[in-house]
Amino acid sequence: MAKRALPNPAPPPPPPSRRSPFVSASTRTTRTTSMGLFNRRTNQGDEGEARQPFSWKLPRQASSLAPEDVYTNADLDPTTDPAQRTWGYGTWFSFWVAASLDPAFWQTGASLIPLGLSVGNAIGIVVLGNCVIAVPIVLNGMIGAKLRIPFPVAARASMGYYLSYFAVVSRAFLSLIWFGVETYNGGLAMTQFLRAIWPSYSTIPNSLPESAGISTRDMTSYFLFWLVQLPFFFLNPNQLRWAFLLKTVVVPVTMLATMGALVHSAGGGGPLFDQPNSVTGKGFSQAWLIGFAALQGNWATLSVNSSDFTRYSKTSRAQWSQALAIPLSALFVTICGILAASASIPVYGLAIEDAMWSPFDIMDRWNSRAATAFAALAWMLAGVAANITANSISSANDLVSMCPRYINLTRGQIITAVLGGWAVAPWKILASSGTFLTFVSGYAIFLGPFAGLLTSDYFLVKRTAYHVPELYDPRGIYRYSAGVNWRAAATLVLTITPNLPGLINAINPDVYIGNIAWWYAPGFITGYLPAILVYWGLNVAFPHHATLLAEAVSAEDVDLSVPPTFDDYGTKSSGEHNKDVYEMGSVSVHA
Repeated sequence: MAKRALPNPAPPPPPPSRRSPFVSASTRTTRTTSMGLFNRRTNQGDEGEARQPFSWKLPRQASSLAPEDVYTNADLDPTTDPAQRTWGYGTWFSFWVAASLDPAFWQTGASLIPLGLSVGNAIGIVVLGNCVIAVPIVLNGMIGAKLRIPFPVAARASMGYYLSYFAVVSRAFLSLIWFGVETYNGGLAMTQFLRAIWPSYSTIPNSLPESAGISTRDMTSYFLFWLVQLPFFFLNPNQLRWAFLLKTVVVPVTMLATMGALVHSAGGGGPLFDQPNSVTGKGFSQAWLIGFAALQGNWATLSVNSSDFTRYSKTSRAQWSQALAIPLSALFVTICGILAASASIPVYGLAIEDAMWSPFDIMDRWNSRAATAFAALAWMLAGVAANITANSISSANDLVSMCPRYINLTRGQIITAVLGGWAVAPWKILASSGTFLTFVSGYAIFLGPFAGLLTSDYFLVKRTAYHVPELYDPRGIYRYSAGVNWRAAATLVLTITPNLPGLINAINPDVYIGNIAWWYAPGFITGYLPAILVYWGLNVAFPHHATLLAEAVSAEDVDLSVPPTFDDYGTKSSGEHNKDVYEMGSVSVHA
């Protein structure tokens, strides 16, 4: 479809209007940033800097793309400033090393081999599962890398301005849970560190009741590790690349040293490598699917909100290095964990079923206090980096989108630390029967469709043509019907419902659901792929013309000082000062 010529009269003066009278991004000279908890610094061009006193209510940002009556802040805005886009190929590789090299991934073999799988099959599942989950992570990451917007904003394009909050709240809920669990693991490393310095720390008497679910020593370690994380929450995400790079060096060395020392003492890889599959037929298939689902579930959340990080990429191509970094880093740590556990059997005279899968159990056997202290420091660094990458920043972005008047990125991370660290009480969760963790892991049946909606909408329906300023307007083209895109809502119902019986059975095995359990077993993938197809099909049959642009419009393309006009499709146009192709047309513009 040919592009229509836009009228060329002199632009009318800005109205007293719905949009703030700011010039386009390329000519802005002022910017207010909302980073910081107690103070806010305002850049005032050549006039220097002024520091404002603390206020619970954040200042309305001059860089905002939202209408004047819609509150937002700079942490939710596109990262248009090149100084914020510092993540290159090396940063992305170290990001995934930082995310993968933690105690949870070290123990991956403990969740696969006891299912009856051989070491070879366990490693195969690790490789395949991480290669599969890398696909939606990279594809959805393109939204942030190209348009520089975070996940809560990107979700509005497919789900509608208000329905997107369902995905945002779901993501925030999971972040709080896993933040607490990851902090608990960090507390175990803190225990080893303090034990190495003061051996009497191991024998601190317990003064907490049994109902607390945690001892005095472990609560002390948990609290101290929780405190250690706090300074990192005051850093802008683009500054965290140095922490990722440090972890990329320190933690792999610690893992190799731990594994190498055990393998050397055992004189080989240990008995687990000679152990064949103990399940066959249907049991083997079920074990494989459960393991496959577990590996995808590890990164299901990041497949949804990868744009929270990719918006800091130097180029849109840099984030593609994730496709290699994800499976390689996961494979490395899993092999180290399996080798160490297998070698621990002959070294410590254990039965096969008592193999030491936790690095902290291994460290507890060490006599060298120096080795224990340095290894514990490395594992604490691993825990901090993993918690920031997978949980705190993601949750903070979600909280900012829900309450931008009072929450910025720093405050959002502090809230995550308080709620996830204490309200969740992870020691209670981990000490329970595991039913709640089963539910949280099974939440991938929601995350798969969320990720599928993002992929399908950006690549198949909108053909990468988003209008970024409109994503910040609750009355804009992405409002759909009352803020809800019924196509997305229908997709969620049609793709989540078939997985619900499987989730119920996983929580309560006494509930018989028949063969439909096989649909639930692969987890994330049976939500992601169907959602892509269902959503695309609904949009082909019932297109929403107003959101189908001829070309993407970024935050840098639009002069917000020009009042909008509308065409027959409800399309906005702001005259000659805007990008000359940002009009919407019919479906044929994608032909």
